[in-house]
Amino acid sequence: MTLRWRWNRLLRITGVVVLALIAGLAVFVQIQQRILRLRAERLLADMRELQSHKSTWTDAQNLMTKWGAWGSYEGSCTAEHCTGYIEIEDSLNTFIHSHYKQIPILHLLYYPFSLIGEKWASVYATLRIKSGVVEESRYELCISVFYGNSRVSTGGYDLIGITSQSAYGFGPNFRVDRLLHPEYWIGVTGGCEGCIKFMTQFTPLAGREKISELTDFNFSCITRWFSCTSEADIMPSVWRQYQKELPSRQARIEAFNQCKVPLEFFGREEENIAVADVISRQATRAPDSVEITARLRVARILKGGIDWPLNKAEDAMVYDRGQEIQGWSSTDMVAGRRYILLADIGKDESGKKEVAINDCGVIPYNEQNLSAIQRGIDESLARHIPEK
Repeated sequence: MTLRWRWNRLLRITGVVVLALIAGLAVFVQIQQRILRLRAERLLADMRELQSHKSTWTDAQNLMTKWGAWGSYEGSCTAEHCTGYIEIEDSLNTFIHSHYKQIPILHLLYYPFSLIGEKWASVYATLRIKSGVVEESRYELCISVFYGNSRVSTGGYDLIGITSQSAYGFGPNFRVDRLLHPEYWIGVTGGCEGCIKFMTQFTPLAGREKISELTDFNFSCITRWFSCTSEADIMPSVWRQYQKELPSRQARIEAFNQCKVPLEFFGREEENIAVADVISRQATRAPDSVEITARLRVARILKGGIDWPLNKAEDAMVYDRGQEIQGWSSTDMVAGRRYILLADIGKDESGKKEVAINDCGVIPYNEQNLSAIQRGIDESLARHIPEK
């Protein structure tokens, strides 16, 4: 009887100690995550104050100095060229990341600690400085989800929200979205195996109120008991806008496929625009494409870096994907006519300059089309965003 009593007493004491230990660890986890949340919110507030091509090298230095305990640089860092990184984690996450190579068994702690509320959250910020000004800034929140199913995994996965600011715009990326709002896009991006990544990118001209909305992270994902699991959880404001715009997305895609997009868009977004006369044209057909060589004489440069001498015949390559396109397209080029051309400039394998006409890049020349293109060009110049 005495032995059984002692054994039961030992079990009760052990149980109390284990429960106290678990409770203590849970409290420790919550404290660490609340500290991380506070730092994440403050870092985002600092990043929001930066503006691409307005904030200076000194502004970037001040921010990197403030967050120096979590900062690093890529190679040498000067006012002419510098890339700075800030990475913040809680102390438990930092300890495991710092020692798991020396003590591989530490990775076994991930799942048990996730059961008592650890989110294994990380916050990343990036600054790119060029010629004395901030060229680009980026902020990222990553939450590790260790249980539950998703469209990317039947087990654990990373949930990532990203915002990026750049004064230069976005090239051809997400032009379907920028047809609605030129100064930003919202999207589910690829290149993320085993994770869910949701991203926004904007220029300073999106406006302070919209930028605040585009950078609205749900930081309760760091401290809440049950893990955030979707884009709607981590970036709720922009996810609602994305869902609202999604039904019209296919119609916008078709507008680009059929080249029925307002010409002002191309005038604003394309880098190289010229007026040229087609001297001759030759088409080579393949099973799924048409390759066209055109002999052109450039009459006028409207925008960008097409550096042909005016009134001199030059060659251009047009690649048509073989589909029937309504409106303007590469297949509309006819010798003896004048066109407005949207082109990319590069070099072929031999090093010879090559001009590739873009999709929807052959626009019949007339005063109406020219005026529409010019309105778009004027809008891009009104941004006062410097050339690269």
